[in-house]
Amino acid sequence: MERYDTNDVPDPFACSMEAAKSLAVRLSAPETADLDHAAVERLIETEGREILRRFFQDHLDLRALREEHDPPSQTVVGADGAVRPHREIGHARQLTCLFGKVTVTRCAWRSRGRGNVHPADAALSLPRGRHSHGIKRLAVREAVRGSFTQAVAAITDRCGRVLGKRRAESLVVQAARDIDAFYREKI
Repeated sequence: MERYDTNDVPDPFACSMEAAKSLAVRLSAPETADLDHAAVERLIETEGREILRRFFQDHLDLRALREEHDPPSQTVVGADGAVRPHREIGHARQLTCLFGKVTVTRCAWRSRGRGNVHPADAALSLPRGRHSHGIKRLAVREAVRGSFTQAVAAITDRCGRVLGKRRAESLVVQAARDIDAFYREKI
């Protein structure tokens, strides 16, 4: 028989659900009924993007909570082969994703004189920089269609202000380098 979870844990997605309900209330309000379809569409686009960002943030917060309460069963080892025996909670980094900016909080595994290891970064497959793989993919897709200015405008229309022109240029250049390395590896 499966054990019941008796912990009194609040719903990790309560804030996101509240934001979704708030949007539903705004859409059913008499003032919104007076708006034309384009204004309603913009309202849903901007508020909807924020709701998606909140869901993503809530998911990341839940993962951080789980990592904090359930450390890995095996020893954490860094890329240098050295064991990291000490855990420190609350390490955070920013991630700019398709929905906006979120904060990834995770545990750092430490050892004196060695760099920290963050197993959650690997589990989430986080990029080295601040921009998500989705933003990078979108930047490349839009850049091949026209200029970098047009690419940034298209990304801003879809995701909000998450990327500047110079950063878009560098993401596309990085992606091009990855392609060369990929083909060199295959040959």
